[in-house]
Amino acid sequence: MGFDESVMRVVSVRRADAVTQVIQGIGNAGMRIEVLEIGALAGVLAVVATRSWRVGGIAAASLLLGDFIAHWLKQVVRRPRPGAELTLWPEIHSWAMPSTHAAATSALAMGIFLAVQWRSPRMRRAAGTALVVAVVFVGGCMVYLGAHWPTDVLAGWLLGAGVGAAVAWTFDKLRSNRDAADHLPSDTPGVR
Repeated sequence: MGFDESVMRVVSVRRADAVTQVIQGIGNAGMRIEVLEIGALAGVLAVVATRSWRVGGIAAASLLLGDFIAHWLKQVVRRPRPGAELTLWPEIHSWAMPSTHAAATSALAMGIFLAVQWRSPRMRRAAGTALVVAVVFVGGCMVYLGAHWPTDVLAGWLLGAGVGAAVAWTFDKLRSNRDAADHLPSDTPGVR
């Protein structure tokens, strides 16, 4: 028995009804289109209210790219989800590796963490801790409910963190290149 199956067997026999109901309730609410729309609207309003265009762009690009790449990789890897005896969601008919939830939340969290200009190291640490807790909670719920193997979630976290970091780096690189081009002397060849 491998690592994933060992962990899933322990999780499946230690589930508590009250915890399961809460996690399923959160999961069901989080998948409702209305909740997703409200979350997206709240994000847009926060970006507009604070005029944080860069943060909004990095967050949106990280989330969308992390989700897209995870869906694409599922078709490449084609790993089955945990069996019916280990899951509370046996009706899932898609591939497991990597976890799209883990990849998308990790990409979003990393993108936001790197994009925001934190006012102090203390605020940066607090935000980083809150983002990590949120990402671990989402991934942990996927394993607890048996929707994913633990390594699916780990792969999603790594993928998402890499995507979020790459998007933030790319935005900053493009911005610094644009700023450098704006400051070139007008007599530089090729510059009008």
